[in-house]
Amino acid sequence: MRYISLVFFAVLAACSGTMTGQVRGTGEQVQFNYEQGLDHDIYTARIGSENFTGKAIMDGSGSTYATAWGNDFANIFGSTTTNRFIAVLLGDQGNSLNCQMRYADSSGFTNAGGVGVCKHSDGRIIDIVW
Repeated sequence: MRYISLVFFAVLAACSGTMTGQVRGTGEQVQFNYEQGLDHDIYTARIGSENFTGKAIMDGSGSTYATAWGNDFANIFGSTTTNRFIAVLLGDQGNSLNCQMRYADSSGFTNAGGVGVCKHSDGRIIDIVW
């Protein structure tokens, strides 16, 4: 079991790819890159001469822990996942991107594809597909 967990971790940590973005109204193309992580993804992008880096985290996931008594004592743990992610990317020239993403896979696997929208701190909107 330990070997399977390590293999799963290695495969998951190695997932990376690109997302295609387009600024509404201008058609300017923006390429985003991602690296899949266990508890968050790392996003990077370049808009004009500014480089952006940030994290995406699940929006709306949760976990439950309970203790039950009856004939036996039991601890119960449950979790829920969602395909909604939020991200904040900070630029190296003082700007930022706030993003709302919808992953195609509700387990949070970025490489399954998805769609998203980012709002630049100057008001521009960027639509994203991958």
